Amino acid sequence: MEKLGHTHPYRLCWQSKVGPMPWLAPQTDTVIRGLAERGRKNVLLVPIAFTSDHIETLFELDIEYAHELGRSVGMKQVRRAKSLNDSPFFTKALAEIVADHLQSDRKATTQLQLRCPLCVNPVCGKMRDFFLQTKEEKNG
Repeated sequence: MEKLGHTHPYRLCWQSKVGPMPWLAPQTDTVIRGLAERGRKNVLLVPIAFTSDHIETLFELDIEYAHELGRSVGMKQVRRAKSLNDSPFFTKALAEIVADHLQSDRKATTQLQLRCPLCVNPVCGKMRDFFLQTKEEKNG
C-alpha cells in the first residue's frame, strides 16, 4: 500500500471463526456489507494468511463472499487476488528461509513462542514448548 501511496483504501479483516470462543474482528462478511452500505461497488480480497488455494479461498472467499454475498449487497465486483500456490518466486523464498534457518543456531523462529489472542488450549502451549527444546533435552 505504501508503494501505491495509499491511493486505495484497505481494511484488514478476519474470517473462518470456528468454535465457541470469540474470534478476531471485524469479520470479512461484515466488512463487505459495510463497504456496500457506504456505496463501494468493487472489492478485492487479498487473503494474506493463505499461501495456497484451498477450501477457504476456493469456496468461502470465491463463492460465499465474492459471488453470493457480493451479489446480495449490490456489489458490482468482489474478486480475490490469486494465491501464491507454486509460484517460482514463492518457492524460492521458502527455500531460502529454510536454508538460512538450517545454517543458523536457532531452534525455531521466535514467532513460535507467541500464542494466538485469547488462546486457552493447553495442547498449543505444550506443542510450542516441545519444538523449542534442544535435541539433547528431547533425547534426555
